[in-house]
Amino acid sequence: MSNLNVALPAVDGSVYDVHEFGESCKEAIHTLYSDDFAAPPRSMNFTVQTESGKTVLLRIPYDHEDKVRVYVNNEQI
Repeated sequence: MSNLNVALPAVDGSVYDVHEFGESCKEAIHTLYSDDFAAPPRSMNFTVQTESGKTVLLRIPYDHEDKVRVYVNNEQI
């Protein structure tokens, strides 16, 4: 069960729910990437550099049971 929710709000007010809390992280990655044509990933990583200079990393594991981990400047929070 994941701790991840991904939604795409549209300009017309509608919302496309890409991934909901409780669905596995592996399913979230399959929404954007398929391992049918290449080696399976270990995770999907989103990195953000803040205006204050901090680096925020969201690491989504390619796993049905594990949860998303959040790091700020390489320290897990």
